Amino acid sequence: MEQFFRFLQDYEIWLYLLLGAVAILYFQRLIRSWQEWRSAIFGLERENAQRKLSASLSILGLLVFLAVAEFVLVTFIIPVYPKTTALLTPTLDILATPTITLPPDLVQGEFPLQAGTPQPSLAEGCVAGEIEWNAPSPGEEISGAVELYATINIADLGYYKYEYKQSGSENWVTLTGGNTPKNNELIGTWNTEQLFPGDYQLRLVVYNTQNEQLPPCELPVQVTPP
Repeated sequence: MEQFFRFLQDYEIWLYLLLGAVAILYFQRLIRSWQEWRSAIFGLERENAQRKLSASLSILGLLVFLAVAEFVLVTFIIPVYPKTTALLTPTLDILATPTITLPPDLVQGEFPLQAGTPQPSLAEGCVAGEIEWNAPSPGEEISGAVELYATINIADLGYYKYEYKQSGSENWVTLTGGNTPKNNELIGTWNTEQLFPGDYQLRLVVYNTQNEQLPPCELPVQVTPP
């Protein structure tokens, strides 16, 4: 199911374009069938035109349903769909040298504990004044509805989109996008109320007028309970 959802996200624009192209084709057929039905004189001719008209309407209705289903899934269902996390099973190493566990008081007294590796607290792939996140800040704790501020200011801007994912996952969820330059301006609001608390990544993906993707600007944040 996750692979299917990822396919719908990755090819969202192309699916809309495909459905739109097919809809235009069948809309033209609908117009021709309507004209044939109105100009038909004989009963059999009128019946054939009526059959074509009904078929075109059915296909158009199906295309509209598919487009609405794609929009609902990508916008509302997939963002709150729980991600499955693989459980790591420890492997027994017969040849490994056994270790001795020291008492907690001895460990704390003699050997200072090292903290785990923290999540990177800097934005990656961003260019100051051209493609960068202005708010929230790298590593900031956020909750609820979060206003997103960014700068998208390149000479040949085509369009941009911004996405998010949970740390450790490879599935980016597209929020929305635009095609007008921004200079430390509000580009949208991210509702985190339905997300599990934890570390997340925000990504700003910019394309030029040649539809070439520039290096994405990624920002680590931490979602906390509302």
